[in-house]
Amino acid sequence: MKTLVFFGAAREKGHTRAMVDLFLEHLDGEKEIIDAYRTEVAPCKDCRYCWHKKGCSIKDGMQDIYQKIEEADNIVLASPMYFHSITGELKALIDRLQVYWAGHVRNDMPEHPIKKGAILLVGGAPSFENQFLGGELVFKNLLNDLSAECLGEVCLPNSDVDSLQTRPDIAQQVIDLAHRMNEANQ
Repeated sequence: MKTLVFFGAAREKGHTRAMVDLFLEHLDGEKEIIDAYRTEVAPCKDCRYCWHKKGCSIKDGMQDIYQKIEEADNIVLASPMYFHSITGELKALIDRLQVYWAGHVRNDMPEHPIKKGAILLVGGAPSFENQFLGGELVFKNLLNDLSAECLGEVCLPNSDVDSLQTRPDIAQQVIDLAHRMNEANQ
């Protein structure tokens, strides 16, 4: 089992990374993290090359990421929330995954999900209704385009005050989601 994590946090040792690390600690198989802040990937230029061929006209670090996606059994998406959505660096990388959305145009999307997915989100503000909705929409639609079934999501609100140490209930949700992914891949 291979798991590819898209990590969208600027802080390498913040709450989002703590969630990812806890998740991966309880996940079986090979694991790799794609760090959006430390990846050389140009933004999408909407040339629509991918509408006709499963690939991208921009030749950069994304080529390696496409290969890793193809080889992965699981896709995990993790980001803090910045102004009600995922971080800009991660969004720029995700925009380059347009090649998978374009499968709808090319008519070569798999009929059923072939991968498993999970979502981890962190918000600094105290919990409020729809706090994670913007990130959820981006991530759930991305998993769909990557032909990945979303097995669940875990959100940590109020991270300006709380952490996985002060919120053992959320830490347990992260562990449970990792176990769910293990079971789904058996």
